[in-house]
Amino acid sequence: MDKNPMNMKQYLQSQAMFRGAISLSLMAVSMNSTALDLEVAGTKASLYGYAELNMIYDVDANLGPLLVPQNVGLDTQDVAEGHFQADASESRIGLSTLTPMEHGGDLKVVIEGDFFGSGNLRLRKAYGEWNGILAGQTFTNFPGFTGIYPTVDFRVPVGSSTARQAQLRYTTGNLSMALEDGGNLGGSVASEVNVANGTPTTAASAKDSLPDVTIRYGSRGPTSYHASVVLRQLAVDTGTDDDSAFGWGVSFGIAQALTDTLTVRASVVHGDGLGGYLNRNPGAPAYVVGGEVETIEATGGTLGATLKVGPGAITLGTAIAKADWDEAVKDGLTGAENANEEFRSTHLNYIWSSMKNITFGVEAAYHERELWSGANGDAIRLQGMARFSF
Repeated sequence: MDKNPMNMKQYLQSQAMFRGAISLSLMAVSMNSTALDLEVAGTKASLYGYAELNMIYDVDANLGPLLVPQNVGLDTQDVAEGHFQADASESRIGLSTLTPMEHGGDLKVVIEGDFFGSGNLRLRKAYGEWNGILAGQTFTNFPGFTGIYPTVDFRVPVGSSTARQAQLRYTTGNLSMALEDGGNLGGSVASEVNVANGTPTTAASAKDSLPDVTIRYGSRGPTSYHASVVLRQLAVDTGTDDDSAFGWGVSFGIAQALTDTLTVRASVVHGDGLGGYLNRNPGAPAYVVGGEVETIEATGGTLGATLKVGPGAITLGTAIAKADWDEAVKDGLTGAENANEEFRSTHLNYIWSSMKNITFGVEAAYHERELWSGANGDAIRLQGMARFSF
């Protein structure tokens, strides 16, 4: 005789749980969904993602798998021309869950990654959201995608800002406020400029003692818009001497559907001490000379138009990111006269989907780089992509 007999109620419960687990673990694909959906113990989960091939031909200098404006060769330089590369690093996989809570609505959890982490899975998003509170890593609360035009290149246009970082955010209606990682996206105080590529070098004494504060108000619809602000502290501390400066930034963006087929988009970002809150910012947020921290002013913007044609849409857009190194040069910051001062990009692409879950895109892009000294250069990139989603 079984020494641990199961009563009839326990047996029926176990069988019900077993049948439910088996049927749900099959994760049958819904005909109306682009994800694999399941439900276990009241939690709804979706597994989503895509496999994507990108093929790139750089007519001039090699700009990298993701656009690196600093790689644009100057007219005064001799650079190797004609570079082909292909990769599937943009391929993505994510898991999103929704769990009913006794109070305050549903709990949402998202974990998502791609393969731009040197061939390994790179964390893109990892956050929980409940009752207006979000905690974890996701896109910065500062500007958003509102005014950014679509590109085939995985890196969004210069002069915008959409990077992801750790944060604690609260949202009520169209208003959201967040405390964000001050040393990640925003960057740190620079001690000099690398003469070889014009990029700032982080000071060994740079520190982050406070989180960045971001506030955003936005709305989505036929007319989508946002207005946002970021406030931050930039500091250095040698252990005996320290100094800090106040940084700030503002952003505005709009997307307007003019007709059923034509949408225009525009955005602007400006501030002092912005750092990486301005995508591909040529300048550091600040620099230190003689132990004193001085912020660097920067401005960026995007303008684009998208026209639906056939199974897809044509987009023409232009973007700019500019930093003001004048004061740094006057202050004698090492290498400042060789700093990158301005990046510009123009994109023309066609992205289409002739059948569900399969998307193709082709793009021609013209990129420019200019130093504070006036030296400049340009480069052309041709790119194509094929994406297969689930």
